[in-house]
Amino acid sequence: MSETKIFGNIKAVYFDYDNTLVEFDSVSQKALIEVAKDMFDYITENYPKLKVSLEELTSTLFSVSKSLDEEGVFDRKEWWLKTLERFEVKPSNEELYSWTQLYWSIAGKNESYTDAIDAIEYLKAKGYKVGLITNSDGEGGDKKARISRFPLITKFDVIIIGGEGNISPKPNPQPFLLACERLGLKVSECVMVGDDPVKDCLAAKKAGMKAILVDRAQKVKHAELYADYVISSLSTLSEIF
Repeated sequence: MSETKIFGNIKAVYFDYDNTLVEFDSVSQKALIEVAKDMFDYITENYPKLKVSLEELTSTLFSVSKSLDEEGVFDRKEWWLKTLERFEVKPSNEELYSWTQLYWSIAGKNESYTDAIDAIEYLKAKGYKVGLITNSDGEGGDKKARISRFPLITKFDVIIIGGEGNISPKPNPQPFLLACERLGLKVSECVMVGDDPVKDCLAAKKAGMKAILVDRAQKVKHAELYADYVISSLSTLSEIF
């Protein structure tokens, strides 16, 4: 995928947030482990006859979370409910809220990637419009607060949070189309850069945009099927634009 001429007419570059501009997976995994521990204590206390190990509960939570996240289900309360349904456990709303607060107290602390800072500064200096298209953190989370801590948040020309303000979440095409509309650009003049092959890349292409997949660990199988271009670092954007 060495051909980059397809990006010759691009006027705006949109970015996903988690795992694209900031580290998220590692802190999310730590948060899920802590939630699993708290869930296990809750089950032990309230369902003493239920035979489930912490390892089994943790594994189930990770599996359910991954599946729902891929579907664009961003409300963590749904992650907890779906996990505990497997064990026929019905937690109270108070417990669900408590686990969500615990999760975000850990997962909400995100370090910016160095190449993200450099890429945005480079694109702005070259005259490109820069946008952010991300999904909501759901009930109990605060995506606006999280993205406000990004060092270059004021550099973005448009910010779209799917799942909030009557905007459908990714992978629905609506947030991509809305970003283009707000900048007064054609979808063909915009490109989406993200780490998720489905929610970011295929969804953007469905909306009529170009897409660049950021596969930092080079773990996406057949990555070229999801995007117009695949990179392992945002520093490569300076070679494309």
